[in-house]
Amino acid sequence: MTRTIYFASDIHGSDICWRKFLNAAKFYGADTLVMGGDVSGKAVVPIVARDGGYVASEFTGDKVLSAAELDQVEAKIRDTGFYPFRTTDEELDRTWPDRDAVQRVFLQLMLESLGRWMVWAERKMAGSGVSLYVMTGNDDPPELREYLGQSAVLTDPEDQLIDLGDGFTMISCGWSNRTPWDSPREMDEDDLDQHIEKLASQVPDPARAVFNLHVPPAGTAIDQAPVLDSSLKPVVKGGAILMESVGSVAVRHVIERHQPMLSLHGHIHESRGAVKIGKTLCINPGSEYADGILQGALIELNSRKGIKSYQLPAG
Repeated sequence: MTRTIYFASDIHGSDICWRKFLNAAKFYGADTLVMGGDVSGKAVVPIVARDGGYVASEFTGDKVLSAAELDQVEAKIRDTGFYPFRTTDEELDRTWPDRDAVQRVFLQLMLESLGRWMVWAERKMAGSGVSLYVMTGNDDPPELREYLGQSAVLTDPEDQLIDLGDGFTMISCGWSNRTPWDSPREMDEDDLDQHIEKLASQVPDPARAVFNLHVPPAGTAIDQAPVLDSSLKPVVKGGAILMESVGSVAVRHVIERHQPMLSLHGHIHESRGAVKIGKTLCINPGSEYADGILQGALIELNSRKGIKSYQLPAG
């Protein structure tokens, strides 16, 4: 018996990437879809009612958009992972200087977007026989995880042992080590180690286990990100962006201790690839969500041999 997993991560609110993710089951013949975290978008784009139309200055400058044009612009905004926010100059003047008010708007738009995604998933996945697992990542506020729990067609795999079938199991953790951005779900390395270790201790056979851990292991080719200066801008030297290891020491230690068959990661968009840590195949498919490109990993598991094959498709 074989099982085929399609894994992707870090689509950050992109409508088109979510649709491609749902379509991946049929396109690639996968029976299991796994989303590895960071499903929420990065920013809100105000669209102001003005002069009988709408102005989305961040996307279309000062052009006044008709209702028909606005629908197209909003779709483009959502595909790039941002949230369009229809408003007025008066509301914008009241809201934007108030950090808490902006966060409330941001969260509401996230939940509305996730609700739309769940409706699409229900239409696409109901009766398909495909197992759909969706985890939140370090960038996702906790309210999104609560919302995922309401879906009838997807499972939030975090903090539990998942039976993938054919003797394969999966554990999942969407938390990361500390980052410069102070994102909603970060831990110190010691705490992260203990958190993942508690999950790993439930695994009956690591040689037949998948560790779905949002952050990649430290000191590998799949955890390299730009070096940032004090203003969080990439450091350039000799015309090239300097890179450094930003993955988790805790994740690496857990992988070294337990040697799962497969570990799946995201978090670092620039580090698409696969590496081995001992017996463990570690994969980070990377992310190009802002360009509407879904990068993924397709892994075929054999009930007797374990990992039969893998590839990193993009489209």
